Amino acid sequence: MSLRGRLAALPPIVLITLGMVALGAVVAGGVFAYRTYDYIEHDNDFCMSCHLMQEPYERFARSEHRELGCKACHQPTFGQRSSMALTQIAENPDSLAEHAEVPNERCEECHVRGDRQKWLLVSQSAGHRIHLESSDSTLQGLRCVECHSTSVHEFASSDRTCGQSECHQSTEVKLGAMGALTIHCAACHDFNAPAATVPTDSLSEQLRPQRDECLSCHAMRVLVAGSPLPVDDPHGGSCGACHNPHEQATPADAVATCANAGCHESSEEVTPFHRGIAEPVFADCLRCHQAHAFAATGAACSDCHAEATRPGGIAVVRVSGSAARARPFRHETHTGVTCASCHESTDTHGRTTVTAAAQCQACHHAPAEAEPCAECHAPRSVPAARLSRVVDLDIGLRATRSLPFDHDRHNTVACSQCHAATPNQSAASVSCADCHTDHHKPASDCMACHAQPKENAHTLNAHLTCSGAGCHGPPTAFNPVPRTRSFCLVCHQDLVDHRPGEDCAACHALPRGQP
Repeated sequence: MSLRGRLAALPPIVLITLGMVALGAVVAGGVFAYRTYDYIEHDNDFCMSCHLMQEPYERFARSEHRELGCKACHQPTFGQRSSMALTQIAENPDSLAEHAEVPNERCEECHVRGDRQKWLLVSQSAGHRIHLESSDSTLQGLRCVECHSTSVHEFASSDRTCGQSECHQSTEVKLGAMGALTIHCAACHDFNAPAATVPTDSLSEQLRPQRDECLSCHAMRVLVAGSPLPVDDPHGGSCGACHNPHEQATPADAVATCANAGCHESSEEVTPFHRGIAEPVFADCLRCHQAHAFAATGAACSDCHAEATRPGGIAVVRVSGSAARARPFRHETHTGVTCASCHESTDTHGRTTVTAAAQCQACHHAPAEAEPCAECHAPRSVPAARLSRVVDLDIGLRATRSLPFDHDRHNTVACSQCHAATPNQSAASVSCADCHTDHHKPASDCMACHAQPKENAHTLNAHLTCSGAGCHGPPTAFNPVPRTRSFCLVCHQDLVDHRPGEDCAACHALPRGQP
C-alpha cells in the first residue's frame, strides 16, 4: 500500500496529531531560522564568536557607537560575507585581515543627516569640512575611516591620526619645549569648531589655536601671566595668527609675521597713524608695540623720536607767508611745546599742521609771550634786506630809494623799535630818517645807504651833481651836495683805500655843480 493509502487508513485523530506536529516543526524551524538570521545580522555576539574580535570589541565598547550593532556600519553582502568567512577560516585563522569596509555614505546617515543633538554633524565642523570640501585633488575621495582608523572601532583621534595615510607625516612642532613633547593635534587645533556658515576659504582660520587652547597648557599660563591679552585684542585672541609652532623655534620669531603674514603688509591699509612711517620702522612692529598688549608703548612722541630733540637736528617746514618758502625748525628749542601742537595723525603719521608763517608767529610774536628776538634771530643769521623808502633829501628832493639794511650793523637797536607787534612783524612803516637825521651831512658815510652803481651806469656828467647831469628832476630849491670824499666813494668804492683821509678835490679838479 502506498504512503498516501496508509495515511488515509489512519484514524482522524492520528492525522490531526501528525498535522499539528508537522506545523509545529515548520514554525520551530522558522523561528530558529529567524533567530539565526537575527543573531548573525544584529547581535554583536556573533562577531564576538571569533576570538580575534575580542580586542576590537573592547575598543568599540568604549566608543560613542557602543549602543549600535556591528551591522549598523558593516553591511557586507551575502557573497562578501561568505568570502570573508572562508578567507578568515581557511587562510588567516590567527590574524584579522581588513574586511567589511565602511563607505562614507554609511557615516553620513548619522553624522550629516542625523540628529545633531545625538551625533556630531561633521558637515558643520571646521576640521571635517576643510577635508571633505577641499578642492585639493589629493583629498578627493577621502574616506572617513582613513582618519578614524588609528584605533579601529574606537574612532577617537590620537596623536598619530593626522600623520597617517601619508597626510601630515612631515609636520612637526619646533617651538621651544613643545618640540620635545608628544602633543595631540586637537590639543591646539579645534577640529570640531562650529563652522556651519563659514565660507570654505576661511575654514583654516577656524582651526587656528586660540587663547584658550594655548593657555590650556600650564606652562603657557605661567609664561604669559605678566602680559595677558587685552580685552580688545585686535587679533581676536588668536595666538595662531602670529605664532606658528610648526615653523618657529622661539616665541620671538612671531615678530617676523607681523608685516609679511598677509595681515600688515602695507602701512596704508592699517590705520592713518601708520601711514607715512618708514618701511624699516613699519616692519619692526615691536619697536612701538609690546607683545600680547599690542598698544603702543610710547606715552609721548619723543619715546620713538628721541633724535628730534637732540642738538643740531633741523627740520625744514614749508610755510606760506608773503611768499611760500622753506623755513628751518629746531626741535630742541621747542621741548616745552607738545608735539600735538604742530603734528597730528588723522590722515598721516605725524603730519605737520603748521603750514603758514602766522601759525608760528602766533606763539613766537605774541605780545604777552614773545621771547627775546635774539633767541631765534641772531643778528648774523638775519640776511641783509633791501628797503623801499620815500625820503625827503636835504637838497630839497623827495625820492623813492631802495636802500640796503644790514641787521648786523644795527645790533644795538632793539628789534621792537622797527618791528611792530603785529602778526607779520612788518617794518614797512619805519622811516630811516627817524634815526639817521644827519645822513646827508658832510661827515656822513654815503656808502652806508647808497650802493655802488652798476658799471657804465653814469657818464662823466655825473660830476655835475644829480640834477645837473639831467638824470633827475630839478629840486624845489637848489642846494648842491658837498663834494666830500665820502660822497665820491659812493661811485668809486674800489678806491676806499686810495689816499685815506685826503680830499679828492685836492687832486681832481671838478666842474662847478649846476642847478
